[in-house]
Amino acid sequence: MVEQRDGDEIDLLDSSIRTTSGALVSTTLFVLSGIVYAFVTSPAATGTYFFIALSVSLVLRPIRGISQALKKVGSERGELVGPYLGLAALFALGYLLIVGVIVAALAGVIVRNTVVSPGLLAPIGLFAVSVALSMIVSSLVGAIGYPSVETWLTSTQSAIQLIILLALAPTLATAVDLLLVVAGVRLAVLGPVAVALGVVPTLPDRHAVERAWDFAKWSIPDQIFDRLSYNMPVYVLGVVATPAAVGIYEAADRFADFGATISWHLSSPLLTKVSGDSSVGDTHLAYLDGAVTGGTGVTFVVFGYLLAAHDVVARIAFAGSETVFSATVLLVGGVNILRGFWTLTSHAIEGVGKPSVSFRTKLYGLVFSVPVPAIFGAEFGAVAGAAGYAVMNLVIFGYVLYYSRSVFGRIPIEPKVATALTVGLGVSFVLTTGAVAGLSRAGLSPIVVASVAAVTCLVGFGGFLVAVSTSARLVAVRAATLWRSRARSLFG
Repeated sequence: MVEQRDGDEIDLLDSSIRTTSGALVSTTLFVLSGIVYAFVTSPAATGTYFFIALSVSLVLRPIRGISQALKKVGSERGELVGPYLGLAALFALGYLLIVGVIVAALAGVIVRNTVVSPGLLAPIGLFAVSVALSMIVSSLVGAIGYPSVETWLTSTQSAIQLIILLALAPTLATAVDLLLVVAGVRLAVLGPVAVALGVVPTLPDRHAVERAWDFAKWSIPDQIFDRLSYNMPVYVLGVVATPAAVGIYEAADRFADFGATISWHLSSPLLTKVSGDSSVGDTHLAYLDGAVTGGTGVTFVVFGYLLAAHDVVARIAFAGSETVFSATVLLVGGVNILRGFWTLTSHAIEGVGKPSVSFRTKLYGLVFSVPVPAIFGAEFGAVAGAAGYAVMNLVIFGYVLYYSRSVFGRIPIEPKVATALTVGLGVSFVLTTGAVAGLSRAGLSPIVVASVAAVTCLVGFGGFLVAVSTSARLVAVRAATLWRSRARSLFG
């Protein structure tokens, strides 16, 4: 059983370090999964799976909105978690039943107008149940004070998924196979975890319903727009382009999104910390600027790597579509620096109880960006999707800057950290470019070149930051201390 803690008792630095370590593993596996899916099946089957998986996630976002209320309100001092867990579970069950009835009634229309075939409907239902469980369990561990556990849960299930997919590769060929493996692993991992956490759901009283609704009335539409904003190109390309275009875009997006995904994971302990502190009257949040700016760091190193090695990655991932993949991955990787910033800032805004602001910014982003892939997607495919993604993030970034002044009284950027990250990007790019050129002339395989280049980029970027930044040295020392302590506890 996990001991419950109030959100305001969480040490943000320690929680962020633990979250980052788990996020590095889970995000690496997430990136690799896009390539593995295409390897064990085909780009078309992978594109169909991505379209279905992301559509299910969108349809179920109201459940995410309720579970986000569980995390936010449950992490406040003096609040019990049980009633909010009970409310989330009841809502999820009722919502799944309603959606199931609607899908059954519209099955013919869905089959005729989308990539979904009749044989996919039952696996999609099982997949939807697993997604709902994942939303609730991940929010629960955050609510009881362990947001870093979310990333390790994701890492575990992702590792098991990839092992099973590679082991069964000769027998896998369709989107159905992918759906069944992913759903089965998720249920097998998260079901026992939900029991082990030891939090018993209880019937929510009037206080719990009112508190949850105050947050969820904005959180639910915000989560819908959050998913739309993140996967908008896939949804639009799935209608106007081909499954192969969807597969290329999503694989490129997963690769380029490595840094932004780390920022998204770090937003969980930040939201929990801000929620706990703001509930006891801390309005200044002195740590916010450094946490938001530093939390975008991996987006800089990823972009430096992509600038130097995008063509090598393209040859590995999509032979024959290298130019399209490279253009897509560079557009997404570059704009994700801004995405990392606005993701952390908007979650901090949610932490002070203002999810309506996050909702508005994503709405504005979608209004300006959807026409780009809708108009140009049929001709330019994945590249048009990446262009639309870039427009959307530029718009959201601008509005988040605007709203953060009214919410926090400032834009949460630490200038010294931002400068160090920018120079570090340049250093990592130069070192990685040299490594790629030398290894390529030596005749090594693209996989070896890409792997060694990634290590070179990370070491160059990290080494530069540790050399010039006091904050980076503090984080490095604390991380080493935590892992030494963890190793002693494991090995005596």
